[in-house]
This record gives sequence, C-alpha cells and structure tokens, in this order.
Amino acid sequence: MDQKERPLVEALQKHMNQKPVSFHVPGHKNGMIGEVAGQFAGWDQTEISGLDDLHAPEGPIAKAQNLLAQHTGALKSYFLVNGSTTGNLAMVMGICEPGSHLLVAGNAHKSVIHACRLAQVKPVFLTPDVHPESMTPAAISPDLLEEAIGQFPDVKAVLLTYPSYYGHTGQIEKVIAVAKKSGLTVLVDEAHGAHFSLLGFPASSLQMGADAVVQSAHKTLPALTMGSYLHIGKDFGRYEQIQQLLGMLQSSSPSYPIMASLDDARYYAATYTREDADFFKSERDHFINVLQKIPRLKVIEPEDPLKLIIRIDGMSGYDLQAACEQHGIYAELADPLQVLWMLPLLKNKNCMQWDRIVESFNQIAKDADWAETPAAVPVKKEITTLAVHHADQLPYSVIPIEDGTDRVAAETITPYPPGIPFIIAGERLTAETCHELSRLVKTKMRFQGGAHLIEGKMKVVQEDLHE
Repeated sequence: MDQKERPLVEALQKHMNQKPVSFHVPGHKNGMIGEVAGQFAGWDQTEISGLDDLHAPEGPIAKAQNLLAQHTGALKSYFLVNGSTTGNLAMVMGICEPGSHLLVAGNAHKSVIHACRLAQVKPVFLTPDVHPESMTPAAISPDLLEEAIGQFPDVKAVLLTYPSYYGHTGQIEKVIAVAKKSGLTVLVDEAHGAHFSLLGFPASSLQMGADAVVQSAHKTLPALTMGSYLHIGKDFGRYEQIQQLLGMLQSSSPSYPIMASLDDARYYAATYTREDADFFKSERDHFINVLQKIPRLKVIEPEDPLKLIIRIDGMSGYDLQAACEQHGIYAELADPLQVLWMLPLLKNKNCMQWDRIVESFNQIAKDADWAETPAAVPVKKEITTLAVHHADQLPYSVIPIEDGTDRVAAETITPYPPGIPFIIAGERLTAETCHELSRLVKTKMRFQGGAHLIEGKMKVVQEDLHE
C-alpha cells in the first residue's frame, strides 16, 4: 500500500469535481445555503455512491483505515468521529465483564471513569509517580502495578495513560511487561501520542505490546477536533466486541470532514521525513534557547518534544496564562505553577512566529508583579477503590469542603483542562484531598462538576446511606 495515497480525501475531491446536485442530506446542499456549514462545501457529505460507509466500509474508508493500520503497525485500525472518548468506552466495555475489577492509572481521563460506570466495572486506581520537575502526575510505576495485581488476583486488564497530559512517559515499557507477564490485557489511552513513533519522538505503546490503543489525532496531528484513532495490537485477537461497540457508540451519521481529516493526518504523519524531523528539532531548540535567556523564565522539557512547560518566577500559572492571552498567545492549560504549550508538528519550511512570542515574553517577564509561587502538593503512592458505587445517584448533603474528611463524595469534580477527575463520586475523602480542593478553588482553575464550589462547598453522600 502507498502511504502517499489519501483514499477518502481523493474520493471526496472526485465527487466535488463532478459539480453534483444534492437531493440528499446534509441540508446545506454542498454549501449552497447557510453561512457556517457552507465553509465545508462539498467536503460534508453522506453515505452516497463512491464515498463508502464508516459502519460497513469496503471502499475508500476501508482503504484509508488499512493504510492507517499499516502505518502504525496495528492489526486493525478504526476512525473515531466522536473523539477518543468513544475509543475508551469501547475498549473498557468490550474487554471487561460487569462486576470485574479494572486497574486504572490515577491520571486517567474522565471518559475512562464513565466507561467503568457504563460497563459496571469496578475501577482500582493506581496513583502515578509525580515528575520531579513539572510536579505533575507522570505514570504509574512497575512496582505499584505488581502490588496491585497481588491485591486483586482476579483482575484481567489494566488501562494506562501514556503519555501524561504534560508529555511525560514514565516507565511504560516496563509497566506493559509486568502486565503481560501476569496475563493482563493492556489498554492504553494514548490520546496525546498520535505522533509517537515518528522520527525524534517516543515509541507508541503499540510497539511495546499494548493490545488496544486510542489516539486523539486532532491533538497533535492536523485533524479536525473529535477526529481520533483506535488501534488493535498485532497479537490481540479479541477485538470483535470492540468493533461491534464502535458501531453502537459512534454516530450513525459520521462526519465526512472529520474522516477526511483523519485520512489526511495519517498521510501527514506517514510522510514525515528525516529532513522534517531535523527541521523541527532545529526550530524547537532555537526557540527554547532564546526563551531561556529571558530573566525569571524557566522552560521544562517533557519527554514528548511537542510539549513545553513554561514558568516565570513569582507568577502563578493562571496569571501567566492571562498575561499571555493579552498578547494573543493561548496555552493548552495553566495550573498553579506553570502553563503547558503544545507545539505544532512542523515539517521542513513550515513557519512559526517565534520572534513575536519571544518579544511578548520579554515584556511579560518585565511587567510581572512578584508573588509567592504556590507550593506543589506531594502525592502518596496508593491503590484505592471506590467506597460507594453510583454515589451520584444517592441522596446527598452539601457541606463545607473542609468538613469533608472521611465522607463519601456524591459528585465528580474535574479540572478542565486536562479532564482528569480530582474527586470521583464514590471515593472516600481524605483531609489532604479536602485541603487541596479548597486551595484549588481559590485559584483560577476551571472545574466541570462541583456546582457549589464557588460557595466553598461540595456534595457528599448522606452518612446513614453508606455506613
């Protein structure tokens, strides 16, 4: 197969060149009516002759997915038009039996928690190690995984997050080896690693023996938002249930612009050359070297070269984010210590406005008011389970956050981004958790869930219901 082909893109272009008259959905009729939808013009099609069907592919969509599998080294690959959330749901629901335990990295995305809920699976959370520089959760250790397997000998699967949102990779190869030695099915949320295994980047977990892997192509490759991939490892034969679930969970009217962008994103990655890799590294190195000359500014380089973490001494990450936005520079996220940037996967001769960014940061650092930088909170290595399942469906009380110690949370509270739950409905709260939540509420962090946080309160299960 020729990786320079784009079967679905080419089929759509051929269709548009016919100047077709549309008496079918969608309602904008190839961009003839409406303003916003018209921007997609002929790209936004439906399952008509020559354009295949995502749910029964045998034409250009089938060929595009086969090219993707060949590029990544997968047994099978699938286009996801509802984001990596769909892939996580399909993996957990397709592999785990109701009532079974699933080992889950504690920095899992909220969609993994939702998958456990829908599959009636009991998650066992493994606390990741904290990276010493970024002070963010990085990855679980092989030793902690071994300990968890010993505590839950009936467990059949583990779901890992690789890389972390901040681009840390941890000891993923050793962790997968421990899981495989114990006979576990290895599921990986590789949402931030669609570019992995390209020259100059870490390897994909697919190359390390993972059984099913989800990647958000839209995060690091040139795909439209919600465009993702799901890959099946070469040695994993139990994929039929996952495939069936994708037919249930994905829209019956999949977006052709998203699918075409997934085809194009695979093409972009598959044609990434040594010349491109050298150019990207040169541009990135130059940019970092110039940034590091700015007084008070610190650059942290995660293992994924597409991620950069920026700090300015005396500024919180939220204040730095706000200052950047006044200069038209938008970060992926901010936390109390820093901002996270996601660099573009540049090819040779692509241009970035590095000088403008550096000039802005010189001004930001010069104008910044000095303030004490918040201290990071240490995280203990733990193996935890939920005290109560479906706690968010039980009667609850609203209490001050500081009074939550030893109570059971009745709501899930998720900082967004990155979408990693800080508190999960059903977990028993510790004094440390309540103290840290109170601290975070006083910052400019945005949350999903926690309707009473603005009042310094949270929902907990009524005491007589969980004793």
